[in-house]
Parts: sequence; C-alpha cells; structure tokens
Amino acid sequence: MRAVRFAAIMLLLVGMSSVLLAQGAERPAFDRAIDAYDKGDFVEARRLFLMALDEQPEHPVIMCWVGSAALQSGELEEAEKYLLAALNKKPEYAEAHNNLGNTYLAQDRLDLAVAQYKQALEQNPDYADAQYNLANAYALQQNLEAAFKAFNRAATLAPDDADVRINFGHALWQSGQAEKAIREYETASKMRPDDANVQNALGTLYLDRGENAKAADAFAGAVAAQPGLASAQLGLGIARYNLGQYSEAVGPLSTAAQLDAANFAAKYNLGLASAAAGDLAGAEKAYRDALALQPNDPPCLNNLGWTLQQTDRSAEAIDPLQKAIAADPALAMAHINLALAYEKSGNAEAARKQWVEATTSFPDNAHAHAGLANSYYSADEKDSALQEYLRALEIEANNPEAHNTAGLIYLEQSKFPEATDHFRTALEQNPAFANAANNLGVALEHQGEYEEAKQMYEKAVQIDPNCQPAKTNLRRIQDLGITATG
Repeated sequence: MRAVRFAAIMLLLVGMSSVLLAQGAERPAFDRAIDAYDKGDFVEARRLFLMALDEQPEHPVIMCWVGSAALQSGELEEAEKYLLAALNKKPEYAEAHNNLGNTYLAQDRLDLAVAQYKQALEQNPDYADAQYNLANAYALQQNLEAAFKAFNRAATLAPDDADVRINFGHALWQSGQAEKAIREYETASKMRPDDANVQNALGTLYLDRGENAKAADAFAGAVAAQPGLASAQLGLGIARYNLGQYSEAVGPLSTAAQLDAANFAAKYNLGLASAAAGDLAGAEKAYRDALALQPNDPPCLNNLGWTLQQTDRSAEAIDPLQKAIAADPALAMAHINLALAYEKSGNAEAARKQWVEATTSFPDNAHAHAGLANSYYSADEKDSALQEYLRALEIEANNPEAHNTAGLIYLEQSKFPEATDHFRTALEQNPAFANAANNLGVALEHQGEYEEAKQMYEKAVQIDPNCQPAKTNLRRIQDLGITATG
C-alpha cells in the first residue's frame, strides 16, 4: 500500500517570508528549509527548520514543519515531540493532526493514527489527504468496511487523485472483491496512462482473474513506461505464455530474469516458455538457473528431467526426477516421467516398478495407467495390458493411442466388434491416425464388411502413403482376397 500523504503547511510566518533582504544577504532559514524539503533533503530541512524555530520558539507552524521533516527522515520520536508541541500551541491545527497520524502509522500504532486523522477531519471535514490516510489506516487494521467508506469519501473529495483509486483498489483486492478492484485501477489508469506501477497492478489483477489478453495489454503498457520494471516484464511473459504466445513470452521473461537475478519465478517461467517454443537448450539453461536459486523445487526438477528426456538424455534425467519425487512424493508427473526415463534408458524392471508405484499412488491418473499398460504390452502380457488400457480410458476417454492398442489386443482375441469400436474411436479422436484406419479395416474385414474395410485401407494410405500394412491390405482386398494382415 502506498505511503501516507503529508500535509502541505502553507500558513504565513510572521517576520520570516515578508522581509526585504539587502543584496547579498542570506535568505531566511525558513525559506532555505522549504527549498531543502522540496528537494527531498529532509535532514538539511530539519536542521534549517530548527534554526527558524530558534528565532520564533513558540510558533506552531515551524514546530509542525520540524516534525514533518523529522518524520520524513525517519526520526519518529522527534517527529512526535514537535507535532505534539505544535498541537499544544494550536489544538485545531488540522495539518499537525494529519502528520502526527502519519508518525503513529509509521510506528504501527494504528489506533492512535486513526484518532489523529479523525481529529484532522473534525477540524476540516473536506481535508482530502487526511481522509485518504484514514482509509489506509483502516485498511491496515483490516477494518475494511470503514476503509471502503473512507476511500469513497476521499474519492469524492479528490476525484482526480489516482493514489486514492490505487489504494482503494488494493483494499478491495485484498478483500476478494476483484471486480470492484479492477474498476478502481482502471480509473487510476485513465488518470495516469503512463504510470508503470498502475499498469503493472492492473495487469496483476487481470492475470489473477485469468483475463490474459487484458493482462498482457496492461503489462505491455507498464513495460513501455518503465522497461526496467522486472515484475511487469514477468507478468507480460506469463500472460503471453497463457495465451499460447510462447515465442513472444520468451523475450519479457528473459528480460525479467536479467533485471532480477534472484527471481526464481522469472527463470522458471522462462524455462516453460522456451520449452513450449521448442528451444529445449534454452529451457534447460533456464531450469538450471532457477534450480541454482531453489535447488529442491519439485516442478522445476521435474521439468528439467522432462527436458533432458526430450534431448535423448534419459539416463541423465533420472537424477532430477528422483529428487523431484523426494521433495514432493505427491507430484504425479515426476513419477510418470521417471518411469519413462527408466524405459528410455533400457531399465525395464525399474520402469515397471515405477509404473506400478505411480498407479498405486495415483489411481485416478490416466497417464500412469496408460504407461503401465504400455509396459505390460511390451512384455507381451496382453491381458494385464488390456485391463490397464481400459482403466486409463475410463478415467480419460480421449486417448487415441490407448484405444488403438486396446483394439489390437481385442483383435488378437478375435473380439472383432470390441476391436472395431476402439479403432473407430481412435480414428475419430485423431483423423490423421493412419494405423488406426488400417486396423479398423482389418477388424471390419474379419466381420465381412469388405467395402468399408477397403475404404479404411484407402483412407490409411491417403493419410500416410508409406503405411505399408494398409497398402498390402488394399492390394489384397482389391484382388477380392479375404485374409487381412494386421
């Protein structure tokens, strides 16, 4: 939440600003203090205000300026001392009440801060800054109903104040009212279209709601306004990744990782985008960079293992996948990828054991059951394979490979109607599946459906002119033969 608003103390000081100076004479300490304060040199401003106070030791306005400069420079006890002194001299001094509230807020004395802001508003009900600060204090107290009321009042008093809208939006977001929060941020964005922080916050809200296109636009605006804002670059990359714009996501994610070398999320998401864009070398580097920051992150270890498998280094993939499972035994994909790594590296026994463990640990995971089914099928354990394929399809019906292989087992068992159903489904799910088309032709031919079988062989050859079984079956059936080859 943005910092509180300080009072602008504009009361004239008797005998200080109205004196005509002789040429070359030093300007009054008060005037020089104001200059230092405006430049942000609060330590020097405090010193000069104290000099001015030596000249007029009972003046509440100078006391208030000393307290404000002390507050800005982090001297909270001194700020409290001088602001209380100013109020002792002038109890109705609204600006002093506001700045004393800021001092208490900085000390996390929220109840006292709220009381001072209320005092300021009693003296001046239209004091927009005090109303804004009161709203922030209520929000920090988690008194959200009061905070919303105060923010609404502040927005009425200062309708063009973007900060009010930003902090109101933040409080609404924290309370789960994302739609209302977005409206406030959108209003702030119109007031400050080139404010990178506003655009970044708006993008974060959109991203949180899954509105990735709007998030990408907001983050792009933030990046255009402030290219060095790492969080905006990260948000833009994530939004583009979620939109399927993988190559376009790589750039901002790479920039985010360079801007913030300790940002795990930037490096991890860069790995995701690089892999999705087909840059496996880039993905591997990004995952390794991320793991240098968080060595035991399970998803990152799993994704590194997957990437190594895709580059034909299955044996090398085993170690990070084992570490992923050790760090999070509930990460199903790590179990599955480890089983695949064992298979691809030629360790069928370890692969089988891992597939069994995966199906036991994750009985509703279709990938685990399909993997175990493939293991059984490769070992010619067809009955067990069929059982696992059917279980996988029961969980997730859209799996043309599993349907095709289940159909082959039924075909071997001379259960032609069942085989036909699975081959037909495989082809429906993947119309470019030449082997499924050929196998469907075989199943149909076994049932005397020669014309449709011929059509399926033709379809298989049309899909893949190099599908030799389909070409052989088509020539044979064209010669009116009735014996099919699977």
